[in-house]
Amino acid sequence: MSFAPRLVAIVLLVFVAACAPAARNGAKTPAKSAQSAASAKSAPAKPGSGKPAPATSAPGKPALPQSAPPAAAAPALPEATATTGAPAGYGGIPWGAPASSQPGLAQSDASPESGTTTCLWPQGPKEVAGAPVREAFYEFFKNQFYHVWINFDGMAAYETALAGLTRTYGPPSQENREKYYHAWTLGDVNIYCAFHPDLNEGDVSFFYQPLYERMKAARQAGTAKTPGRRAKP
Repeated sequence: MSFAPRLVAIVLLVFVAACAPAARNGAKTPAKSAQSAASAKSAPAKPGSGKPAPATSAPGKPALPQSAPPAAAAPALPEATATTGAPAGYGGIPWGAPASSQPGLAQSDASPESGTTTCLWPQGPKEVAGAPVREAFYEFFKNQFYHVWINFDGMAAYETALAGLTRTYGPPSQENREKYYHAWTLGDVNIYCAFHPDLNEGDVSFFYQPLYERMKAARQAGTAKTPGRRAKP
């Protein structure tokens, strides 16, 4: 072999040897890039990467909220008036009003030991629920109006009163038609309508329960007593 072909062969071998490592390194590069990309996807986001970092607190103390929650509104106090749908009094006299609130009232009976006063009102309403009134007794406990007892005569007046009360306040809450007894419970007010065939008379009564209960409790404690004919069961 001449010197020139040998020289060409040597140069080719050197060239091939020099290029072989570079080709192997280049084949591994895409695999490393894919692994790096997978690692980047699974890595958690770092604070400061578009969202505010969570607040920290001193050791042993709970983290404070970013803003205090609004204070709860205080519940509204109930109004000291009759429940909607219930009468707020009778004949224009509000429940709890003193006897002096109506100059036409005339005292007919009083019981200092019981704290009750009974009044007549000659100029008062002449009918109740459409039925003519024979007489009415307005009662006060510790000078606060809590009860009116209204008497009428005859079956026709009873039927008129019952129909009028039902039309105004709806069907009775409880009743016994055979005994001509009907009752309505409307919030703080109880209404009764009854007829007594043996006497051919009846009555309608309105009770303001908060004051009536106070009177009844005082009576049971021995500090207040009312005539039996004026009290409802």
